[in-house]
Amino acid sequence: MVGAGGLVLVVAGFLLFAHYRSRAFLAGLPGKLGAEITQKTSDYTYSQTVLGRTVFTLHAAQWERRKDGVIALHDVGVVLYGRKQDRADRIYGKEFEYDQTAGVVRAVGMVDLDLQAPSPMEGKKQRPVAVTGGDLAHADAKVIHVKTSGLVYLTNLGVAATKEDIEFSEGAMSGQARGADFNSDTGVISLHANVRMNGLTGSGPVVLTADTAEMNQVQQVAHLTAARMVTPQETVRADRAVVYLRKDGSPERVEGDGRVTISRAVGGVITSRTGQVALNAAGRPEHAEFGGGVRYAEDEAALHEQADSADARVSFDGMGRAEHVSLTGGVQMQHRERGVANEAWSSRVLTSKTVEMTLAGVGDKTSAKTELRDAEAIGDARLVILNPGPGGSAMGTQTEMTGDDLKAQVLGGRQVSNVVGVGHTVLHQVAPGVDERSSGDRTELIFQTDRSAVGKAGKGMGAGGQELASAVQVGHVVSTRRAMRRQGTAMVPVEDHATAERADYDGASNRVTLTGGVVMTDLESTVWGSKVVVERGSGDATAEGGVRVSYAQAGVAGRGGETIHVVSDRAVLKRGVPVKAGQPAGDKAFFYGTGVKMARLWQGGSQVEAPVLEFESGARRLTANGPGVLPVHAVLVGSNGMAAGRPDGSVQRQGQQSVVRVQSQEMVYTDGLREVEFGGGVRVEDADGTMRAQHAVAYLAAAEQRGGGKTTAVAGSFLGGSVERVVATGKVEIDQPGRHGIGEQLVYTASDGMFVMTGTAGAAPRMEDEARGTVTGAMLRFHTGDDRVVVSSGGIQSGTSDRRRTETRVKQ
Repeated sequence: MVGAGGLVLVVAGFLLFAHYRSRAFLAGLPGKLGAEITQKTSDYTYSQTVLGRTVFTLHAAQWERRKDGVIALHDVGVVLYGRKQDRADRIYGKEFEYDQTAGVVRAVGMVDLDLQAPSPMEGKKQRPVAVTGGDLAHADAKVIHVKTSGLVYLTNLGVAATKEDIEFSEGAMSGQARGADFNSDTGVISLHANVRMNGLTGSGPVVLTADTAEMNQVQQVAHLTAARMVTPQETVRADRAVVYLRKDGSPERVEGDGRVTISRAVGGVITSRTGQVALNAAGRPEHAEFGGGVRYAEDEAALHEQADSADARVSFDGMGRAEHVSLTGGVQMQHRERGVANEAWSSRVLTSKTVEMTLAGVGDKTSAKTELRDAEAIGDARLVILNPGPGGSAMGTQTEMTGDDLKAQVLGGRQVSNVVGVGHTVLHQVAPGVDERSSGDRTELIFQTDRSAVGKAGKGMGAGGQELASAVQVGHVVSTRRAMRRQGTAMVPVEDHATAERADYDGASNRVTLTGGVVMTDLESTVWGSKVVVERGSGDATAEGGVRVSYAQAGVAGRGGETIHVVSDRAVLKRGVPVKAGQPAGDKAFFYGTGVKMARLWQGGSQVEAPVLEFESGARRLTANGPGVLPVHAVLVGSNGMAAGRPDGSVQRQGQQSVVRVQSQEMVYTDGLREVEFGGGVRVEDADGTMRAQHAVAYLAAAEQRGGGKTTAVAGSFLGGSVERVVATGKVEIDQPGRHGIGEQLVYTASDGMFVMTGTAGAAPRMEDEARGTVTGAMLRFHTGDDRVVVSSGGIQSGTSDRRRTETRVKQ
């Protein structure tokens, strides 16, 4: 029993000693660890309340209070409700330190954050629930997941911050950044540097980078600097960008400022100072606006496109493809294209105050490619199209159109098919040797779209060229045409003008058809007609319907010559026709009458009527023809009578006109020779009688005018002047009052009023007088106005004898 009691005492001593040593060890352990643990427990929860509202709740599986007042937390979760109680953000990790005095929670090691956007609550009576992991399927708000280290949470400020790298994700998007802070009160997340996000959106994969980023979860707004977004369709850059989000966290609108750039994978580059894009729920663009100077550029080896304006607006279809573009403020659009590197460029330039464009998708609905379908330029619109010459040379054609409003349709996104202009439109066409400008109230252009057909026509249109197929101008059309015309061996510029109600240009024939009160003028002539067709290359023209032409004649002493007038049913005008080699070229005109009304030319009192008139302005020659039974009628009027200086002493008074009427089958007048030649059967009438012959030539004296007591010859008097001499041949017959003459040739001289009639070797001339009988001989000479006849023998009819025969009829 004594031994057992001693053993018990020994055991008890050992137990007491062990208990003492253990308490001493535990009491000294915190000192050895650098802190003193004053309290230790499990399942710790702490909440902080401001004005009766819980702003955060901290829960730890285990906690230890150290002597310095810092609480070490293990397996921690922190729920941040914000001062408005409109969301539930969560921070959780393995090890945390909580300085309750300073209000600082510091994460030791890695930490995770679930940042929840504000959730819709009925009357804000229901507290939001912090959700993570599997609970996300039941969340009513979108959550941003963040993973980082070195996180510090300031409970008094509601701010969590770190300087370390962070990783974050939201839905199908994930990213990284260097340094961040989060304000639970304002819901603002700030990423300090090296921001990068990538993932999938409704429109495909996307990569987003920025120098810094700031996300306000309450306002659902994100701010980025040096932002760059890359998608398969395009790359977008901006010095500063603002993203506005919907309640579900999807982007609703994006605004960029400072060097905004959009580089399209299919197409060119858009640059501007500012830009904003509205997005649909699928993340595709619905509407975009750009300002501060907008430029679109696409530059390739054989293609260059550029558009500049002050502002631009773009609307998109449901697939996010541009379908309408509006450019305003100093718009200039340029398209250049060529086939090979050394070929001249085909170009198209459009300028206007405003341009409205319609685009359409190419391919199926999944294709992002679009092409231009039509464009409308409003306000001082101007379109210029340049085509290279044959073989890609620079000597090509230019088509320019201006108007208050121009509407164009485009094929294949690049080739203009037609243009309609309204409001004082002007069409300017330039080709080698021809420069033509026309204006009208409305103009429509149709361009050649089959390049192979143009090439076969040999017009030399290079790659991208736009050859004008046809043009129509209506309403007060005014045209000016400048062309080089040959005169002798030299080419000189000539200018033509025209007015009409309508002008139609046909590219295949290179002709312009003017209709409706047409008037055409140049230095030499003016043409009127209801319809005129002009060859643009040569300037030749065909006029129809009440044609009237006036030719201005040169005058002397500062006074203009009398104008030549022509009227006909139809006329063909040939420009620059050579007269003879080395001589200046002149115009030639053919005038055609009808069976009812013949073509007629006149100057002053002289005139010519015929079924066909041919007038050569260079040679100053007139040819009249009467095919079939239709004759030529000519009226020659001079200031001096045919019977001036009559032997009987009667003299025609000064200023009294003499009129000679001639009818024949053909007539040729050459002004330089002052000679009128009639053929095909001639009939001549004047106040003193009638003459008939197979052929006749009339020689005209120069026209005269009196002034200052003297008589002066008038230059430029076509068909003017009195008849100086007439030579008629071939079965000549002359009828004068009371007598009738027959012979082979008759020569009339106006200076002495003398007629000389001769015959042939077998047929002598004969004069029959009603009162005095018949006289014949080798030559008969007589005057107008007396009854004497001088009969001669010999002369050019030397084959006859000297016999003369006179038959005298004695009145019974």
